[in-house]
Amino acid sequence: MTNLKKVFLNGIFQENPVLIIMIGLCSVLAVSVTTVNALGMWAAYSFVLIGSELTISAIRNSIPKTIRIPIFIIAIATFTTIVQLIVKAYSPSLDKSLGIFIPLIVVNCIIIGRVEAFSSRNNV
Repeated sequence: MTNLKKVFLNGIFQENPVLIIMIGLCSVLAVSVTTVNALGMWAAYSFVLIGSELTISAIRNSIPKTIRIPIFIIAIATFTTIVQLIVKAYSPSLDKSLGIFIPLIVVNCIIIGRVEAFSSRNNV
């Protein structure tokens, strides 16, 4: 349990992609005009990140090395599509505010980098 706490706190403070590494800053700044938009994008990113990392961690040993990046992108795209459909269905105003930035989660280097650096090397 201590290891999980250490990984969690490390991701927030020492390896925070937006605040420390400055990756994906453009999309964060673009939608953080209001608190609702910022929280909506945070929830979308969190869902996609957690879902894709759990999926890749679970199947990491069966992914061939030659096609691992396309598999990562497919997993990320699946969770991004789920988020986009949920936001469209339950919060059309948030969907209008976030616009193209929800589909851009698929190619955002924060998600791909975390999946490559962490999930592909660790268990669920």
